[in-house]
Amino acid sequence: MSEPLFVFHGIEKTFAEVEILRKVDLSLFPGKCILLTGKNGSGKTTLLKIIAGLEKPEKAEIELSGKSRCWKKVMPIIRKEIIYLHQQAFLFSGTVESNVAYGLRFTSLTREQRRESLKKALEWSGLTELAKQQANTLSGGVQQRVAFTRAWILKPKVLLLDEPVSNMDQESREQACLLMQQMKSSGMSIVITSHVPQYFDGLADVQYDLSNGQLLQ
Repeated sequence: MSEPLFVFHGIEKTFAEVEILRKVDLSLFPGKCILLTGKNGSGKTTLLKIIAGLEKPEKAEIELSGKSRCWKKVMPIIRKEIIYLHQQAFLFSGTVESNVAYGLRFTSLTREQRRESLKKALEWSGLTELAKQQANTLSGGVQQRVAFTRAWILKPKVLLLDEPVSNMDQESREQACLLMQQMKSSGMSIVITSHVPQYFDGLADVQYDLSNGQLLQ
């Protein structure tokens, strides 16, 4: 097996004196998919946000390139390399293509390179014909596909998906799972939370259940 991209050790998080996460360890490998299940309120979303650098833990060590560092020191790196997507597709006002291209403005790519990346991303996700449509007029499933593509175009090492297909019909769900499979095949590490694990048969390499603040395989 290849070396892990990130190894999280001893993640602890407390809300209102209740331990939500208790010394959670998690390793993220390239081209592998982790499925995370658990009851509502078990801490799945909190765990994803800590991994993405969006929520501060009480304690956490991150092993990166063989060196262990505290969460705070690694936070700038993980915010660059890890993208978190909420189960609701938060899109900006404007067209599909403007949403997909949004993050490229913060890269070092030239205008021509951004244009080519956008073209490839729209083709990859089957959104080319919808490029000029207003994103907020699309169905929930297509909006989620736009959100996937906006993340994919930035080529993150890790993609965190919080209940990514919960609001989709069967056709949209199948399309989304196909895109996730393509992301995984390209070497991206994926972590998915879901209440319906059977949706991800054939995609997930390992499944963990978050219960009483701990991950159980």
